[in-house]
Amino acid sequence: MKLRAALSIGTSVTLALLGACAEDEALGPEGGNSPVGESTSDGSVSSSEGGSGSTDGGSDLDGTVSPDATADATAGADALADAKTDAKADAKLDAKVDAPVADAGCTPPVIPALRILDVSSQTFGSTYFAAQAPGSPNDWYLVEQNGMVRIVRNGTPLATPFLDLGAAMGNGFGERGLLSIAFHPSYANNGRFFVMGTPATSSNGSFAPENADAVVEFARDPGNADVALPTKVQDIVVLPASDTNHNGGAIAFGPGGFLFVATGDGGGGCESDQSGAVQNTSSLFGKMLRLDVNASAPFAAAGNPFAAGGDARVYHYGLRNPFRWNFDGNDLYIGDVGQNAYEEISVVLGNGAGKNFGWPAFEGSVGGTCAGKTLGGPAPHTPPIVTVDRRGGSTSPFADYNSVIGGRVYRGTAMPTLAGVYFFADFTGGAMGAVRNCSGTFSAPAVIQLSQVPTPTGTLATISSFAQGLDGELYVTYNSGTTRLGRLALQ
Repeated sequence: MKLRAALSIGTSVTLALLGACAEDEALGPEGGNSPVGESTSDGSVSSSEGGSGSTDGGSDLDGTVSPDATADATAGADALADAKTDAKADAKLDAKVDAPVADAGCTPPVIPALRILDVSSQTFGSTYFAAQAPGSPNDWYLVEQNGMVRIVRNGTPLATPFLDLGAAMGNGFGERGLLSIAFHPSYANNGRFFVMGTPATSSNGSFAPENADAVVEFARDPGNADVALPTKVQDIVVLPASDTNHNGGAIAFGPGGFLFVATGDGGGGCESDQSGAVQNTSSLFGKMLRLDVNASAPFAAAGNPFAAGGDARVYHYGLRNPFRWNFDGNDLYIGDVGQNAYEEISVVLGNGAGKNFGWPAFEGSVGGTCAGKTLGGPAPHTPPIVTVDRRGGSTSPFADYNSVIGGRVYRGTAMPTLAGVYFFADFTGGAMGAVRNCSGTFSAPAVIQLSQVPTPTGTLATISSFAQGLDGELYVTYNSGTTRLGRLALQ
């Protein structure tokens, strides 16, 4: 059986990414050098998954573990058969969906030759997130997995870290550690900011318990704007301690000035650590939360869709590991890391509420990869706009993907032909993708080989995050032997 760009499952079109795959072909392990097993096709967990200290990530270039590069050499043909058997049922489910669709008349964007211009000549350790604070166009805040937040001012790192949570994050991170930062919209006046992280081995407990995904508020030092006060102000949300992986990762202020927090499914194969939690709107695992940090605990924003029949903080559900995601105005773009077979990009246009992205009943646009898992909750399934087939034998140009990196829509002025184009990448993959939004429908992705994108020291190897600068330009944290921060530019 060959799955092509024209294949449509209900309203969700699998975009030129489901490569040729023999009908009797077993699911192979994920690409890359992932050392750890994930789930088998019947939903059980392989021996190397699910225990204390387990990860499901492949090593990146500096030896740390990717945010979700899972593998399972035992996953067999039954999982593929499940996906094929469920196709008709999936189509019936998808018929109810009010999601963006792919449009054959919406052509992929034409991508000019690109390059990276470094923000700084310095390199940084395990930097997977970068952001600018409101009112500070010359400063970049780099978040390091080891708990450090550093300011790079006009290309030069300041000698003293802005925030040092090294003891609070511990060591032996895998997918854990400090993951992201978000500044209050009035940060220039009130100094409030928020970080998300998961303390690892030997952490001192001052941030959150070990293996507990948490968002915590800190404050800028009123006497020195270049450093933060070392003691947290308050906990915003702390999930129960779970497995060592699928921690989510990004937080951001979005429409209405609310803080949005994406959480993972708790880890293990087929949500085995927190079984049933993702499709349960009373659980915080596998969710997008919408929080009012100007209110009192538990900070649920007014108007959230499940206040009467679930946890009032939940805004969307059905996510596996939304490591990187972003808003473009009121439109939400999520990169949700897959398990053994499919990566996905999902979109919610116009800040719609209460969407169910389908995990673990669906992986990408395909149902049945987790046997026995079904949709739950009140919302129909909202399928992705991009499904990446990374099974063994896939001929997708993104077949080497392991951990999709949700990106950004370009809104700068230096590359005018790319205005409105959404870019995405992968933590270990060798290509970026780019899609166009044609008034609510989406093109198939253009392919940008990283080996064709020069940097000051060579060519791009991998991308770990995208950021939009205050200048509107598109920036990336990338690895070409060492971690750097650069701006995407025309050659």
